[in-house]
Amino acid sequence: MKIAPASVTEMVQKLAGEEYLIYERYQGVKLTGKGLKIAKKIKRRHRLLERFLVDVVGVKHPTSSHEEACRLEHVISDDSECMICQLTNNPKFCPDGDPIPVCEEPDCPSCISKPPISLKDLKEGEGGRIAFLKCEEPNNIRRLISMGFVPGRDVMVEEHTPIGGPILVKLQDSRIALAKEYADLILIDKDDRKAKSARRSKSSG
Repeated sequence: MKIAPASVTEMVQKLAGEEYLIYERYQGVKLTGKGLKIAKKIKRRHRLLERFLVDVVGVKHPTSSHEEACRLEHVISDDSECMICQLTNNPKFCPDGDPIPVCEEPDCPSCISKPPISLKDLKEGEGGRIAFLKCEEPNNIRRLISMGFVPGRDVMVEEHTPIGGPILVKLQDSRIALAKEYADLILIDKDDRKAKSARRSKSSG
């Protein structure tokens, strides 16, 4: 890494003083439980970012995705990490085949126990929040994102058009006609309260 040995020793001693590792002179270093937790988190972010850069952004060269992930892994927030996890469908392996450490954030929306439902399977008036995009084809992910379908946004089915036509959906403040094959790729955390409210409004109208 082209870092002077004296600088390495100084930083190792500093990290040991903050209880991130155990340092024994001439014996090397060992991570403490506190240090291991941070190391796992950085490794998770790195491999998630590689997945995101390859699948969503479209970076093709492995070296480029690795180097970019190295730069980003230290600056993204916990919320951004969870969003990337959702956007890439909670992947288990990075593009090189290395396992992605499990999430240890208790409130991460990608780790919810209630299974999401496909947007295509929602009835008229039903809606919820986008959980993730079920895509193995990066072009489909990029197309849906360009239309505004990203995890965390609210969506509601307004109408199923007949004879295999598109599904008319409300995405936040926009209305979009979405082909059924694309609607099947959008997984929703269903909100039953929206469905009940929509049915009441329809019956009262």
